[in-house]
Amino acid sequence: MNTYKKIIFASLLTFLLVGCSKDNFDPQLTGYISEERLEELKQNPKQKAKLIDIELNGIYNSNANSTDAINFGIKSIDLRLDHMGLDLVMPSYHWLGYDYNFTAGLSSDYYSNSYVWSFLYSQISSINTILKKYFPNGVNTSTDQKEFQKYAELKSLRAIYYFYLVNIYQGTYKGNENNPGVPLLLVPTTEKFARSTVEEVYQQILNDFSVVDDARFQITTSKHDVDKVVALAYLSKAYAQREEWSRVKQYAKMIVDNGSITLTSAAEVASKDWDISSSAWLWGYDITNLTSGTWQSFYSYIDNTLPVGFAQYTPKAMFSLLYDKIGNNDIRKKLYINQALFPDIAAEYEMDDYSSLKYVTKKDATGDYCFIRKEDPYLLYVEALVELGELTEAKAKLTDLVKNYRNDTAYDISSLNQAQLREEVRTQRRIELWAEGSSFFDFKRWRMGADRTVTNSNHSNKINVPANDPRWIYQIPDDEMQNNTKMVQNNR
Repeated sequence: MNTYKKIIFASLLTFLLVGCSKDNFDPQLTGYISEERLEELKQNPKQKAKLIDIELNGIYNSNANSTDAINFGIKSIDLRLDHMGLDLVMPSYHWLGYDYNFTAGLSSDYYSNSYVWSFLYSQISSINTILKKYFPNGVNTSTDQKEFQKYAELKSLRAIYYFYLVNIYQGTYKGNENNPGVPLLLVPTTEKFARSTVEEVYQQILNDFSVVDDARFQITTSKHDVDKVVALAYLSKAYAQREEWSRVKQYAKMIVDNGSITLTSAAEVASKDWDISSSAWLWGYDITNLTSGTWQSFYSYIDNTLPVGFAQYTPKAMFSLLYDKIGNNDIRKKLYINQALFPDIAAEYEMDDYSSLKYVTKKDATGDYCFIRKEDPYLLYVEALVELGELTEAKAKLTDLVKNYRNDTAYDISSLNQAQLREEVRTQRRIELWAEGSSFFDFKRWRMGADRTVTNSNHSNKINVPANDPRWIYQIPDDEMQNNTKMVQNNR
């Protein structure tokens, strides 16, 4: 298999150009667009941006499209990684059991491993093709804003995919800077490359994300695309991996201070309504009856109440010791079964304690996919404040979230010192972002490890995976090892 094959979008342009208004395109275009006409359209910044949008739609659709029962874009990767940790509990072996048992990453022949690698590189390959097609010479200070927006969107998307790759196929940044990362593909090519170092991959990520410092890259009204706020969020995540806290503070603060993007309200949390219209969502995908994979979807594996899903056979639960740290008045406490505190809820669903109700979606599995919401960079901002010793502001921000947005009126962290506050913000991040695709990356940078053997653990597979254990690092897939003579495998 050639992982780095180029993606061609001519047919996509063919039928999406039909019926456009004259303001956008020639309304008489009903067949394949000629190279001459394409070059003509590209001279107009507005038309060029729309052409790029058409090609970007293919990338965005791939982020959520299902190819089989367990592979459906970004959320299928997030789901796998969340199973490899401490906070998500699988009560019995079923789909994703290989991941839950921490054996998936060690198996270079495991089909899911191959999917993660090929999906992310296919997306990168598509981006490289579009960049060369529309921006062969890059951009400069005279580039029109609409064109620059698309350029920045493409570069930011590529950085996000490389963020996933380098953190899945190598250890966390700190201490691994000179270790093999992943190959850097920056132009369309079929050539095979050796693994760049972790430092080199991060430098490319930061270089791609540098577009956020240009005023022409703006925040849009669409939650479907990667705009400036999405890039800021993932840039903050990249700097958190590097433990560059002043940079985390700088970029995450831009999102925290944005009044048009609010934190998820307590009512929204209680409703369990995962909808892309939420003000807190930064980036997501609108799932409809046409795009829902039902059995082949994120909700099939995470909504324990869904009658057309796999979760009903092994209901996902929160780690008991983490759940016990949620205040009894906190609205998030009711997102998980507790027969003693909430007997009416427990009677309605008839599931074991700690079973999740966080993702109770529509019965046709048309809940939308959330890739990232404001709470992620918000909590990174608080974490940065703690690491920088700005404890007063950190306490104020964390208290605001838990007391005013999660209704835990008894929440009081006023007496905590820096070490205690560091532990508290990590705990709140684990609770707030449970099963949202963040924990795997967080645990690696925190060097926490996953000890499921502790007293009162509700894990079915009681194993201890220390922070430096090779099981936290995926093996390079067999097909890549066989087709790339420059590739070197990770140590087991």
